[in-house]
Parts: sequence; C-alpha cells; structure tokens
Amino acid sequence: MGYVPLNADRRKISLGRKRIKYTHLAEKLDNDILGSDDLVLLHQIQIDLPRTVVYREFLEHAEIRLAVQRVLFTRALRNPTSSYVQGMNELVVPFLIAFLAEFQAVPPLELDVSEITTSQFHVAEADSYWCFCKFLGVMQNHYTFGQPGIQESCFKVKELLKRADSELYEHLTNEGVDVLHFAFRWLNCLFLREFPAKCIPRLMDTYLAEGDDLPHFIEHFCLVILLKWSAQFKEMTFQSIVSFIQNPPTKRWTVSELEIALSETHRLRTTFL
Repeated sequence: MGYVPLNADRRKISLGRKRIKYTHLAEKLDNDILGSDDLVLLHQIQIDLPRTVVYREFLEHAEIRLAVQRVLFTRALRNPTSSYVQGMNELVVPFLIAFLAEFQAVPPLELDVSEITTSQFHVAEADSYWCFCKFLGVMQNHYTFGQPGIQESCFKVKELLKRADSELYEHLTNEGVDVLHFAFRWLNCLFLREFPAKCIPRLMDTYLAEGDDLPHFIEHFCLVILLKWSAQFKEMTFQSIVSFIQNPPTKRWTVSELEIALSETHRLRTTFL
C-alpha cells in the first residue's frame, strides 16, 4: 500500500511520525466542541457498529468498538466529501484485527484481545487509520454523495454480464431483477459480508495487491459470482433469486473455493477488457 517506506532505515521514523500525527488528530476531536451535524454523524457510526458482520465476535470488546469508532469518525471529519457511509465500518475492522494479531504473531481469528496492551491498541488503531484512508482513496467516488462510483460499477457489471451470459442477463431482466438489487451491496462492502471470517484475510490481501485497479477487479468478481450459479438462476423466479443472493453459498465457502473464484476473476478480466 505504500504505508511503510521501502527503505528499512526510514520505517521506524516514518511510522512513529504517522502514529503521533493520528494521536493528535484523534485527541483534537475528543477535545473539540462538536456541532450538531458532527453529533449526528457520530451517532450514525455508533448505530452501525453493532450491525458489523466482519469479525463480529471481536466487536464485542469495548476497546475494539471504540477504536473502530474513532478511526471512522476521524476520517469522516477530515474528509467531508465522502464523510461516512454505511459499509465503511465493515472495511475498517480487517485492518485493525490484522494489526493487533501481528503483535501476537497469530492469524487474525486466533487473536486474544485480552492480551493486547493499551499501547499496542494505540499503535494498531493509528496504523489502521492511515491504511483505511489510503484504501478508500482508490475508491473515493464510491462514497461521495450519491455514490456515483458504485452506480458506474453496477452499470459495468450489467454490461459484462450481457457479454458473458446474455441468456442469464435476459432472464434476470424478464424477472425484474436489476443488478442494483445485489451488486450495490457487494460493491459497497466489497463482498466482505458475503464470505466467512476465515476468508477475509485472503480477500483483503487480493484487494490490496490490486491497488488502483481494485474497482475493475471487483466488477469482474461480481461477474464471476453471477456466472458461478448461472444455471440455477435461470430456473428461479424473482423472489427465489433475491433470496438466494441475500444468503449466498459463498458464506459457507472455504479459502480454497475463494481462491478458485479469484483466479477466475483474473482470467475473465483479460477476456473482457
């Protein structure tokens, strides 16, 4: 992501400065008198946090919830154009859990929150903030007013499906199923709600590797998911299709199954440029 300098001699100093800067930003917000709009924003974040699906069990810890809340609120106030949109809460958590797990040298799901010190929480929160900001920077227009980036990606998914499987496209159209019915949620949360926790690190690793091409990758990933169950969709009516998409089989996938889908996404991206 470019957060850590390639030059090893500069890493400690650079990270130290970033962490101190975030601490000052967060402390300033804590000390400032918030306006009515800021309080409404903070309240919305607090409402959304208990609804978070990604690594839900970790959000039972007050320290985790407060850290995620501060990251979201700090970024929102410093980026008024995109501010905060529901779904961003899902994107922060993987960063925080990954950085915390690094202190114990364990996979994210094996993190023991009770063993994390206060200073480690502060470091992980700061690192999560900067990485989250950089991550969203790739998809800034996904979260500005009206979310035009997502609207555009939904249109592209529709066009890709029309080219890859015209029969499925026509069936969905005839049943009154618009791409927006499912792709909006997929694109807004980047599929993180559609996969089990064990798949999240692999999914995020792919997203980070894609860099600026992430929006295009996600569009083709949507296509892969649709084509995966094309035959089944063609036998379904509107209500069955919507119910299927709301509770997709991907929620029970293994990491190996996810990797196959990711590989297929790379293949299709070269086919449908």
